[in-house]
Amino acid sequence: MEYTIQLDEPVSDEIKRIVEGKIEAGIEHIDGDMDRHETVHEVRKRCKEVRAAARLVRPVLPTYSEMNAHYRDAARRISDIRDAQAAIETFDDHVRPAADDDGRLSADTLDGIQETLVNRREEVAAEQDFDQRLANVRADLVEGREYVPYLPIATDGYDGVAGGLRKSYKRARNRMPEAYEDPDFEAFHEWRKRIKYHRYHTRLLRSIWVGPMKARRAELKTLSDVIGDENDLAEFAILMHDENLFTAETRVVLDSVIRGRRAKLHRRGRPLGERLFAEKPDRLVARFGQYWGATREYEYKDSKE
Repeated sequence: MEYTIQLDEPVSDEIKRIVEGKIEAGIEHIDGDMDRHETVHEVRKRCKEVRAAARLVRPVLPTYSEMNAHYRDAARRISDIRDAQAAIETFDDHVRPAADDDGRLSADTLDGIQETLVNRREEVAAEQDFDQRLANVRADLVEGREYVPYLPIATDGYDGVAGGLRKSYKRARNRMPEAYEDPDFEAFHEWRKRIKYHRYHTRLLRSIWVGPMKARRAELKTLSDVIGDENDLAEFAILMHDENLFTAETRVVLDSVIRGRRAKLHRRGRPLGERLFAEKPDRLVARFGQYWGATREYEYKDSKE
């Protein structure tokens, strides 16, 4: 089910179609036979896509708060399990390569870290009753699906999405200087979330001008990945200290390695962010509105004649 609003259909119908498609995809992931940790990852992504679609029409959706909370809470049921798997991925993809370059930790020590993280993941899954939690998420999705046809989206056309687009873009734009003024975990974590919402909205609005919107989404994906890697490294450091994982000497070395890698990611992300969020919100919304109008007036009309 394509995650893009078709401009020749009412926005209200398109949001319902998209939301229902993502809910169905989430249920299929749970019912399928993929690796269970991959299932958790994919189901959480489907919940985020549903929330992003709702957020795009937030000002004209009176039940937005309830809908957002429903899918947020569904994803939270399996967040600890996902976080345990993400710690392994962060170590494998970022921490270990940087530690190898640093050279202060032996291969045996690094193998031991990886083993500790895998054991921790399995313990978390067992403690939280993995299968039951997935069953509960499935029930949440089935329940939410029943309400999709009745979503009271009050406005169609570009007016139906302009307010939500402006709000999400403005928040992402404002979070960027806050993150660089105080580059702690929370500030960059908040910016990352806002970047991702704007990226989802760019994908939802792809049809307004396919080439430029596709290019913008690709750059937003790059920025989201950079800030996401930074966020994952920060969470890894917090985790290993909060739970006293590894030896004290090992944590000292990993802290040093992680700080260096995070600093590089901070530097890489800034020019991307400065370019992507250069426009003031009203100007970006007006520009996208012109794209919408031109495409509706000429391309869609011509295709029907």
